[in-house]
Amino acid sequence: MATNRRRYLVPAAVAAALVLLGGTASANPFPNNYDSAVADSSLHTFCTTSGFTTDPTVATYAMDTLDNTTDLTDSNIGSCNSVTIDVWWWQEDLPGTLRGERSCFAHSSPGVCDSSDVKLDFAQLDIGDNDWYDRRKTSVHELGHSIGLGHDTISAMISGEVPSTALQWRTYSAHDLGHINAHY
Repeated sequence: MATNRRRYLVPAAVAAALVLLGGTASANPFPNNYDSAVADSSLHTFCTTSGFTTDPTVATYAMDTLDNTTDLTDSNIGSCNSVTIDVWWWQEDLPGTLRGERSCFAHSSPGVCDSSDVKLDFAQLDIGDNDWYDRRKTSVHELGHSIGLGHDTISAMISGEVPSTALQWRTYSAHDLGHINAHY
């Protein structure tokens, strides 16, 4: 009897540990962004446009998060003068309460985005508390869309305002990291 109980307790303990560590038993598809597109390579070049002046550090924070936690590498090109740059960071007044958005500017083939525009609305990001965290969460979130990630409820890919100041909301989930590293 004790042997049978132990057989069921171990899988239950593993499942509980996955939940506590932010793992998920159900799989998100990849890519899972609105256009089902992935980036063109593991090198993710970026630039900040001349109007991106409120807090340029959010772009480098997001790019460094990608570079330091995945198999992707980033490279700051500096000025935005070439259509071959992977991510262009923009500061814009977005419609309604939209805080950020990513769109693919150039496709080389179906399902591959060569250049993404990431737009942030700092006025919307700065409504409420935790502006520093909210800006970074949203920049990591929108950058995640540029490499194929969709929304979730356990990481920076959650929609809306940052739930707390915990690091979990400014990085990618273990599940998404697995997809990123397997693809790139």
